[in-house]
Amino acid sequence: MKLLFLFLTSYIYLHAIITIAPQELGAKAGTSGKIEASLQTKRGNTDKDEYSAGIELKYDNNSSYLIWANLTGSYGKASGETNTNKTYAHIRLVHSLYEYTEWESFVQSESNKFTNIQRRRLFGLGLRFHLLDTNFGKIYSGLGAYYETIGYTSSIDSDEKNARINFYLAYVKKFKKKNKIAYVAYYQPKFSDFHDYISSQALVLELNIHKEFYINFKLYYDVDTHPAIGIEKVDFTQKTAFIYKF
Repeated sequence: MKLLFLFLTSYIYLHAIITIAPQELGAKAGTSGKIEASLQTKRGNTDKDEYSAGIELKYDNNSSYLIWANLTGSYGKASGETNTNKTYAHIRLVHSLYEYTEWESFVQSESNKFTNIQRRRLFGLGLRFHLLDTNFGKIYSGLGAYYETIGYTSSIDSDEKNARINFYLAYVKKFKKKNKIAYVAYYQPKFSDFHDYISSQALVLELNIHKEFYINFKLYYDVDTHPAIGIEKVDFTQKTAFIYKF
């Protein structure tokens, strides 16, 4: 447990944009984690290299709480020019409250050069509800709020301080013991202006290929109705990665 907290403290100032799927309390007691890596290389008509790596650490006391951290970074070049440069850190505490209900607290720090976000830092609180737990899968919903500060790389964009509602809905289905499919959708409007919102969706398929090695397929669809000046409102991403769990 001490090693976990030392690790989290060391990486809390890392910064990327990601959709957070729920972690199940009591699924695996003690300390566990996974390492994820992907590489894409193209040569010929297009010269492109993109690298992505991440690590997730989790401690679950198997009764009342779990704490976990997700840390990722991506970097890429196309035709000699950098076209991907982002990093991300998220730490979350989940604690049981009532039957089928938990409270959550989280902090996050991120940056993305190509959406002109030099830094985005936030902290928040909320409740998580278990809506369904059957052989067809598990459904969770979450409701809370967070406060964010955003600093942009461009001088034409003013720094922001916002309070946002945080609502999400998630579905997780495990099959053949070690395989799973998951979907999560977030809706995050500003308290002061519901027309200014962030929405994120992710679909994940994780397949076991040998012992503790997995292949992971992800689709992301993100919308920011008020991005930095000159930045598109919609992002779509497809990602394939290899994972080792421990």
